[in-house]
Amino acid sequence: MDKEALSRSLFALIDLLSRLRGPNGCPWDALQTDSTIRMYVLEEAYEVVDAVERGCPDDVCQELGDLFFQILFLADLGEERGEFDFVDVVERITEKMKGRHPHVFGTVVVNNAEEVAENWQEIKKREKGSPGTSFSLLQGLPADLPALLKAHRLNERALQADLDGFVDKNAWSGVETRFAKLKKAVSSEDKKQIGIEMGNLLFDMANLARDWGLNAENLLRESNQRFIERFNEAEKALVKGDMTKE
Repeated sequence: MDKEALSRSLFALIDLLSRLRGPNGCPWDALQTDSTIRMYVLEEAYEVVDAVERGCPDDVCQELGDLFFQILFLADLGEERGEFDFVDVVERITEKMKGRHPHVFGTVVVNNAEEVAENWQEIKKREKGSPGTSFSLLQGLPADLPALLKAHRLNERALQADLDGFVDKNAWSGVETRFAKLKKAVSSEDKKQIGIEMGNLLFDMANLARDWGLNAENLLRESNQRFIERFNEAEKALVKGDMTKE
């Protein structure tokens, strides 16, 4: 990476944003707030994921730029209010990542990736907790995470807490039990209970995926894409068949 080019391009983007938000700039950009920009952050993040899944480097590059602009925009809003600026954002994440990797920047010794993950959670506990305050492993999970991804994270953290009754350590057994309850609810035609048991089954399916080193959110996205591809092919075949009849 060319550090001089990085510095020039970063300052150019910061200057561009300042001009958009400043006098004689863009009226639309001048009206934006944290509440409006946060939705663009979500949208751009999903577009990054989509580009990654499609394996298109040019699109990944483009979408990363769009996402970075929204991040920079939020930092600019914070600076305008005198709360923090982009330098604070960069410095904080740098220090945070150094603290989260004591096996790289400190004297801690780890033997595998699992031990790194365990240390990571212990460090997060120390970061979040302080004398006189309580800490929950569920702290820090964004409220707006996609439901299946959130179920994955909840199961992950509940297992770390090792609280009896919250996560079935035999993930497959848990799915079988939930399915039996859903089957019973369907047989009784109890719509409310069907909804409850279906939700519980989805939650336990997410846990089963996690147990196999998979992620239910990714699995469903991939399944959706396969469905779209099959549907498109079926449509093309139908159109082709109609044209042949003519």
